[in-house]
Amino acid sequence: MIGSGATEFPKVFKLRTGSGSAHVKLVKKPNDAKRLINQAFGIGFSQYDKFANLRERWTKYKIGKVNFKEVLKGIVRLGYTTNFAKVAGRERGYIYFQDFIPDNNFDNRVIVIDGKACAIKRKNRENDFRASGSGILSYDKENFSEKMIKQSFKIAEAINSKSLAIDYVFKGREPMIVELSYGFPSGSFVDDCPGYWDRELNWHPGPFDAQGWMVESLLDS
Repeated sequence: MIGSGATEFPKVFKLRTGSGSAHVKLVKKPNDAKRLINQAFGIGFSQYDKFANLRERWTKYKIGKVNFKEVLKGIVRLGYTTNFAKVAGRERGYIYFQDFIPDNNFDNRVIVIDGKACAIKRKNRENDFRASGSGILSYDKENFSEKMIKQSFKIAEAINSKSLAIDYVFKGREPMIVELSYGFPSGSFVDDCPGYWDRELNWHPGPFDAQGWMVESLLDS
């Protein structure tokens, strides 16, 4: 039971929906975890967290990723929810907690599509443990160990995935998986990668078309 010594805090709370660190919180105390559990099996959680959305817009404004107009939009949205949240309904009936892995100021995302892999290093927001959606990115090949890339290929093949995004943090030097997803942002997020690895871990420098890989894989299947 929470608080009985059977587990340790902090924990990371997540919903199964969301992107860019939406619906991801650091739970520091047993009472906070109990409150989330009661909400999960009670009224549930809205798909749209308007206060978190506003904080995210303000954070990106401070680092120059968006203009002040986006902050104003976030303020206006405090008064209403999104159409998606209305249609999708509230998240309820389950609870997810993960162990918190300290001493990480970034995470790595490895994307594997049909025997090819690219990787992105995402740095944490200021005074925050979350990296996803921060917009602070690095693509240097030296950021990514061959062990992590090789492991990503093995996972994709083991679950027979055509498109897989794997998020890693590190416990010491050991890569630890924190999330698996089938999707990832389009545009410059992936297009800015300087190259990709094949299954034999050969490096292929230069631009590529990740979405094109998906189409080719579908046509070949």
